[in-house]
Amino acid sequence: MAQSRSTATKAFEIQDLLDFLRQDELDYPAGAAKFGKAAIPILGDLVVGSDENLAIKAAYLLGFIDDEAANPILEKAASQGIAPVRIAAAFGAQKKSAAVAEKILQRSLEDSDASVVKFALRSATAMKLGKNLQPKIDKISKTFFDEEVKSAALDFLKKIK
Repeated sequence: MAQSRSTATKAFEIQDLLDFLRQDELDYPAGAAKFGKAAIPILGDLVVGSDENLAIKAAYLLGFIDDEAANPILEKAASQGIAPVRIAAAFGAQKKSAAVAEKILQRSLEDSDASVVKFALRSATAMKLGKNLQPKIDKISKTFFDEEVKSAALDFLKKIK
């Protein structure tokens, strides 16, 4: 397995990627440019791994990698794992095409964590996906348990009308 993983990641050493992710302050665009699509399988493993810190940072980095292979991992991350990974997926939606962002945000807007939903609303605003996500956002504005999120959803709806 180590041999096949190393041939899949010729452009960098896995340890370089791990060292990058373990930094306190990350330059995600630079990391995406440096590691690129070759890092996607490793990042996918990290997103579902037991190291929460690496999972969060791997999910954020996936959002910055411009390759279709990252998209299903972000879609899955939007509804699985710890809340910060789901937040990273909602944030990463902003970096993807409208169609991919919509799939990710459909999941994020169904989340029960207020922070995830807040980030999903921000991403939906940034991507101008209000019309497509209006039914979910309307439901949030009426039924979500967190008043701040309900208010943000209502404000969002007012802006798209």
